Amino acid sequence: MLIIDYMSVSLTGCGVEARFLLEAMVCRALRDGADTIPGNAKALAKWLHVSERMVSGALVELVSCGAVCRLSRGVGRGRPAVTYRIAAAEMALLREKKSSYGAHAKLLERLFSGDDLTVEMLGAVSKTEAKRAALSKVGSPAPPGARGRTSASNRLLLGTLLVRADRFGQVTGVSNLELIRLTGLDAESLKHRLKRLLAVGLIRTYVPGATSSVFRAGKISSTYFLNLNHPAFGLKRNCAVVVHRLGWEDERRVSHEESLWRDVLRVSKHGSGVRTESPSAVIRFLAGQRGVVFRLLQFMLLQYASELLARHWRELGTKGFVDDGWVRERIEGDLRKSSMPEGGQDDADKEWKAVISYFHGEVLKIARDYRSRFGQAEWIEFDSGGLRILPVLRDTGYSIITVLLQPPPEWVSECTVLLEQRPRVVIPESYSAEADMDLVTRIHYGLASYPAKRLLMK
Repeated sequence: MLIIDYMSVSLTGCGVEARFLLEAMVCRALRDGADTIPGNAKALAKWLHVSERMVSGALVELVSCGAVCRLSRGVGRGRPAVTYRIAAAEMALLREKKSSYGAHAKLLERLFSGDDLTVEMLGAVSKTEAKRAALSKVGSPAPPGARGRTSASNRLLLGTLLVRADRFGQVTGVSNLELIRLTGLDAESLKHRLKRLLAVGLIRTYVPGATSSVFRAGKISSTYFLNLNHPAFGLKRNCAVVVHRLGWEDERRVSHEESLWRDVLRVSKHGSGVRTESPSAVIRFLAGQRGVVFRLLQFMLLQYASELLARHWRELGTKGFVDDGWVRERIEGDLRKSSMPEGGQDDADKEWKAVISYFHGEVLKIARDYRSRFGQAEWIEFDSGGLRILPVLRDTGYSIITVLLQPPPEWVSECTVLLEQRPRVVIPESYSAEADMDLVTRIHYGLASYPAKRLLMK
């Protein structure tokens, strides 16, 4: 949680900018002491590189909810000096709870500080044009976002995601409704700002959530992959990225998402007698589902395989036994058994076992393929720390696969690409930073997403 989530006051009436200001104030107060916080609107605005008007409006909201106290002190004959301080009771509560950020403390402290976080739109215009964009059409200074500076609203949203991210930057289980509640953004603003974070590369990619009868939970929230290597965070090599790319085309060009979706559509159109690659029980299980459900199933298979690789890297490199019974249990726990078919309970149980066995077997195949291909880079210690599969573009199937390593192994650059030109012959290429690769290449490797055309045109 963010530090403000530990406070006793209700922030329901506070907008996103007020919440950002409060988070920045309490973060600095807990780290350096309350007396170090600038006391008035002008000084606060200068510290955080935001407009004084924004700060003044935010302070009104924070005073109104009781999070901040407004202090007035007469000085001579002029107007009394006004200063602002976090409510003493709230500071005492935060100190008592020993509120902290946890895993990504350094990144979050930078996010809610006076550090100037400048970002560039992926596929940005030239520096000359960008310089011109620092002025609005009427010649006045453009807002922070137009100058490449991360706005207060985007910082709060990014912080809300980051504090819920694991060490690889993956955020799961946070719905849009929860993000709206936590940030004070409305639905339309949230949608726009998520696109903005994608467009500047702070979010690598995301897997849209969906509601479906095939999932035991019914509804699955979207998953976000934050780019912890982004220059704006100021930390070098937070994760190591390793990509494997096949130099030829084979059956791995097609993902499970594509093959399952294709088979279900084929049976729907031509009937059950048509030839398919997928088992008939699986096709019946997925009949009538939307495309987004197949995308989620693909992602779930990769997540199971990712954990299998992290747990059993060495065993997967041999033909020996791999203790993967927990994968089957996980699949059964995540999927929902279909309603009883015409054949009764026996047929229902048989169909269910066939569905689970299929997905279980495919997870093991995926994990072994990843292990075989990345294992060609014998100089990289894939089992020295944590490993996470990063989803890539759908139209490349498994011909391009990407993993994140955290902590990054020693002597491994921030990004390594392994090109397998012919079977078992791999050519490595190292990059000191992901940004050294062109944008299209990064997108194909799952390291970034295509910016919305509307944002590129601005």
